[in-house]
Amino acid sequence: MSITTQNDFELLVAEHFQRHKAELCLAYPTFQRDGFIVTATMAGTGGKVELRCGPAEYHAEIFILTDEDRKRWSLADLLAIDQIRAWALQNRPNLSGRSRLAAEVDVAFSLLAVGLKGVPEFMWLFASA
Repeated sequence: MSITTQNDFELLVAEHFQRHKAELCLAYPTFQRDGFIVTATMAGTGGKVELRCGPAEYHAEIFILTDEDRKRWSLADLLAIDQIRAWALQNRPNLSGRSRLAAEVDVAFSLLAVGLKGVPEFMWLFASA
């Protein structure tokens, strides 16, 4: 991944965080670069959220780590929950006029702010339940 792509990922995450910070009980993202991989971590009172971008596909990936059950939720784990899968099917990334990475970061934050609402395991993410 080029330095430009790493910088773009960090800017996208920071912009989307600012857009959704009133809805989500998460701290401002911290960024860690490890070779070609960039990880944005946002901590909350019940766990943390990681957004990662790097080889081999250079997609934005989401992971949610919950403190209560010490589980690490991947997108596949999240999609196993019917409510989240239904939301994801209705809210696929829109690539028109923007990069794939921008669309994926947008969908990740929409998932956090809207798609996980009402799911008991993730109530800690929200400013108001």
